[in-house]
Amino acid sequence: MARFNAESVDNYGGQGGHGFFSLKNDKDVAKVRFLYDSIDDVEGFAVHQIEIDGKKHYVDCKRAYNEPVDKCPFCRDGKFQQAKLFVPLYDEATGQVKIWERGKKFFNQISQLCSRYAQNEPLCSHIFEIERSGKPNDTQTTYGIYEVGKDDKTLADLPEVPAILGGLVWDKTPEEMEYFLRHGDFENTTASDDVPFRRGQSNEVERRTPNRGDRF
Repeated sequence: MARFNAESVDNYGGQGGHGFFSLKNDKDVAKVRFLYDSIDDVEGFAVHQIEIDGKKHYVDCKRAYNEPVDKCPFCRDGKFQQAKLFVPLYDEATGQVKIWERGKKFFNQISQLCSRYAQNEPLCSHIFEIERSGKPNDTQTTYGIYEVGKDDKTLADLPEVPAILGGLVWDKTPEEMEYFLRHGDFENTTASDDVPFRRGQSNEVERRTPNRGDRF
């Protein structure tokens, strides 16, 4: 399985994305907490996007950047590998955990935030306002992130973060991927986009099928 952190992010391809948390219009804002202690908690995923019955899903890539293409059946078949971050946010307005899907370039932005705000306390103790600059479907859309508050909360005080692998990102074996390449589906797989929680909590998470809605 392919994972990357801030030090190895440049070895993985593909930028772009949309999210489960979204600001749809120019100048929309939201107050959030990033559910991380530090940059060490930030993990990227190398994924492939597939379609089953008209719905798009992400599948975990089975090789690291320095491993042969043949280790991942989807890479061997020429399917594009994407580098994604699924950033867990706590929405201050709704009290929900939401996932913000970002491309690998977001590592630079979150690294800067951690360097400035997570040296002596957890990043999640800071409240940020995210502001969108860009109209719907504008590929040049950017997001400003500004600190607007701080308290003493830790991750233990906030809702549990959903597990990404096995939830939003399907974890398939090479054999299952081979089956998909032959049949266009996974054997004995239900097309569910539920997000499991690591400790079984029932916090509500915004769920949406990848590649639906606003891409930018």
